[in-house]
Amino acid sequence: MQRQKAKSDEWYTPENAVLAIEPYIRQFDKVWCPFDKEESNFVKILSKNHEVVYTHIENGGDFFNTNEDCDVIVSNPPFSKRNEIYKRLFELGKPFAMVGNMAGLFDAKARMDMFKKYQYEILVMYPRVKFINPENLELNSPTYQSMYICHGILPQKIVLKDLNDLTIKKADEI
Repeated sequence: MQRQKAKSDEWYTPENAVLAIEPYIRQFDKVWCPFDKEESNFVKILSKNHEVVYTHIENGGDFFNTNEDCDVIVSNPPFSKRNEIYKRLFELGKPFAMVGNMAGLFDAKARMDMFKKYQYEILVMYPRVKFINPENLELNSPTYQSMYICHGILPQKIVLKDLNDLTIKKADEI
């Protein structure tokens, strides 16, 4: 239902959801955020401890035709293109962490086959993430549980993260 109401794939990720993945990418120096602008929470938060390169289709940064020099790729991609995005991510061969949803992980045969072929991990976030609507900056929680779909980042196959414990102030303690 939420997906049907969405007019675009552009939804901003709140700080606590970025903080959920940040400790797991500390080992990497250079981060590429391929679906982000300068004001993105990914860019603002990750820039504190990493060199961050960010690109966005509105600024001429087409993920499918760009190959940034980086150690890891982290972002909230457009869900409508997730099959193509995961395919490209696995082809690039870099570690990555992409915001996704539990309901859509294996709901397409192509995606199911891809995840059977490649190694991946998931970081499940609780409670549901309240994404930011770019039109009015209101928080909106989708009807599904959000997670990060990762490759070469997490220490185990499944990690559970309580977002209630995460704030910018506590980020250095994580």
